[in-house]
Amino acid sequence: MSGGVNLTIDLFGAFRAYSAGAPLNLNVPPGITVSEVKKRIGEALLSRHSGFDRHSLVAESALADEKQVLAEDDVVTRDVSLALLPPVCGG
Repeated sequence: MSGGVNLTIDLFGAFRAYSAGAPLNLNVPPGITVSEVKKRIGEALLSRHSGFDRHSLVAESALADEKQVLAEDDVVTRDVSLALLPPVCGG
């Protein structure tokens, strides 16, 4: 996809089983929302691992850039490194 935004996504927690120690790289259209990025992450993990069944966990997880956790309606407009952070229990 020419002219897209390149995302490097580090996977943590339960998602490490699907990362093989490497980040997930996605090229997405400029102006995509965080919510849509998370859908694309789920699709990419399913294409890599046919047994991937954690779509709801992706939806419940947070995406963060180098400075903050992003809101679902935040828009991605530039190449960026992100972290997919699954929810955790405890205090």
